[in-house]
Amino acid sequence: MNRDGNTPKTRQGSSSSRPEERLVRAIQEQLPPVENVLRKWGSPVHVLFTEEVARSAAMYESVLQSEYGHGWVAFAAKSNPCLGAIRTAAALGLGVDAVSEYELRAALDAGVDRTRMVCNGNAKSDRYVRTAVENRLLIAIDGSDELDVVEATAERLGSTARVLLRVSGLPVAGFTAADQTTASVWTKFGLSSQDISPLLDRIRDARRLGFEGFSAHIGTQLGVVDPYELLLRRYRQLIHEAHSKGLETRILDMGGGFPVSFVSQGWWEAFQDRLARQIHSNCGDDPVTWDHLPMGYADLGPKELRNEPPNGRRWTGKRYWSATPGAEMLRSALQRIDPDTGRPWNDVLRMLGGPALVVEPGRSLMGPAGITMARAMTVKRVAGQLVVSLDMGINNHGTNLITPDIFPVSVWPVSETDRPVEAFLAGRLCFSGDMISKVKVPLNRLPERGDPVILFLTGAYGADHFASHSCGFPLPAKLAVTRDGSIEVWRRPGVYEDVFVLPEPT
Repeated sequence: MNRDGNTPKTRQGSSSSRPEERLVRAIQEQLPPVENVLRKWGSPVHVLFTEEVARSAAMYESVLQSEYGHGWVAFAAKSNPCLGAIRTAAALGLGVDAVSEYELRAALDAGVDRTRMVCNGNAKSDRYVRTAVENRLLIAIDGSDELDVVEATAERLGSTARVLLRVSGLPVAGFTAADQTTASVWTKFGLSSQDISPLLDRIRDARRLGFEGFSAHIGTQLGVVDPYELLLRRYRQLIHEAHSKGLETRILDMGGGFPVSFVSQGWWEAFQDRLARQIHSNCGDDPVTWDHLPMGYADLGPKELRNEPPNGRRWTGKRYWSATPGAEMLRSALQRIDPDTGRPWNDVLRMLGGPALVVEPGRSLMGPAGITMARAMTVKRVAGQLVVSLDMGINNHGTNLITPDIFPVSVWPVSETDRPVEAFLAGRLCFSGDMISKVKVPLNRLPERGDPVILFLTGAYGADHFASHSCGFPLPAKLAVTRDGSIEVWRRPGVYEDVFVLPEPT
């Protein structure tokens, strides 16, 4: 979507078109009229187009094979935790990265290739560990006490547990939002460098533990390649250390975090400039963020910003545009030249024995494939700024409770006579933090009550993160549109009885 809120015309089927432009075509060509969907399934409703998931998955497979040739793609189920999404991944030949016994059960029920499953999580239950060991699945070990449980379980079952050691303690702070950094020094996940060496010794000497390699997940929405290079450098050190202890590294799991470009480069640069000017002028009279939120400039004072013009290098936190989104970030990491050897990292990995490379995209697989539709309820001004309230809340679109999100939005239908405006988007929960967009977003026009409003690129997390019955609202429907235009119900719309009626006694 352009800065003015309109959707530019693009060549049909163009691979270079932005993801929301492809979604507009999908809405027009594969979905029943938007008004009919809202009337049948209620407001809000989440819709995912499986053809777009297949497009992203094919790009990852292509890059992995062309740039390295050994490994697989595992769908991060936490990004869209439902049986429909996991079945879609299985049909595409993807593995699954599970973080709970429930995601794991869904993957097994969906028939996902068990050799392509990875069991993650920082507090695995006994049932989760037992299922993983029984099925000889890869287990990413998160701590020494967890290794105790895994080893004891394998001993009871007379089996061998296949383990990866999950790596943390990397200097990756600032590359994404603090609450979404999962491999830095301050994180509840994984093992720091000093923890790994004794565990390697222990695994080598254990009867029921089979060492497979290392895993990590740096964070999410990583817009630049630097943190991936930091991870590869750490992996090289660990491979050498494991080798010195007589252990062969067969698998390296790079995790996910591959970015989605939610906005165009021009919009992103203009937004950063406007936000910096807002800070320069002591909040100014035309704020671009809700209540003058500094976002990625929170660590920089007005004097610092004034002395050096803002650019992507000075932004810390979550990035909403990347020159290498999705699978292109994987390509960039593998092609990056290692300064120590003068070779690209894909060659370095081959020199290290060519371990299988696992990548676990979630947001970049599902995000660009999904939309959220809701009805506009009210329009008013707050502190002089336009605010559009929608028939939904952050319990239906919960990523904004973690960190402010930016995404394209349209009032539907779009018309050539629309008059573009900018506005903040509010939810309808009785909670002041219930803001669907704390960034002023461009709209093609101001809606009237009842008009459909479409949020684009919301196929990951938005439908499920913090989904709850806040203020008594039931969960909204989640639908998938297949290539032939048929609609699958991935989650039925909730009803009053789901929230307020007690179950019958058993």
